[in-house]
Amino acid sequence: MNSQTQIALLSGAGLIVITLAGYALYLYVQLRRKTAERKQREELLAEELESRRKSHRNSIRIITSAIVQGQVGLTEGAIRISMLVSQLGLSDVEKADYKVFFQLAEVTSHIPILDEWKKLGKKEKASFDQEREELEASFKEFLEAAAKKLLVTDGSEVIKNEPLFYSVGKE
Repeated sequence: MNSQTQIALLSGAGLIVITLAGYALYLYVQLRRKTAERKQREELLAEELESRRKSHRNSIRIITSAIVQGQVGLTEGAIRISMLVSQLGLSDVEKADYKVFFQLAEVTSHIPILDEWKKLGKKEKASFDQEREELEASFKEFLEAAAKKLLVTDGSEVIKNEPLFYSVGKE
């Protein structure tokens, strides 16, 4: 092989190496940019989720306060709290603090609400109201105690030795 051929081959190889290195650098820059964008999106999502969690916790605090002060019906409060707690993504241990709210919401779940309630006749409404009032009376002590406890602890710690649920014999 003559020296001109060797120089041409080395030049070609060098050009290929430089081209591949340039392409690798381009891919690296693209990867860094996409990684930074993904991290920024994740941070924004985490901030949004935390904002929602704070909002839900504040709503729960307001509703429990309204329950304690008798400003909201027990069934309505229980339904609202159980829905908010469900959206918080709490562990089963954390959800235990809200068990009585879930229980009342569950036993009254068959009672129509909103538009379905409006479609009912007076007799049906009276029957459902009576049933709801009886259920609320049976849960009242436990529900108000749980609401007071949640207000005292602000949902961040659990006070032991007092049940936050109404025992219906299924435990």
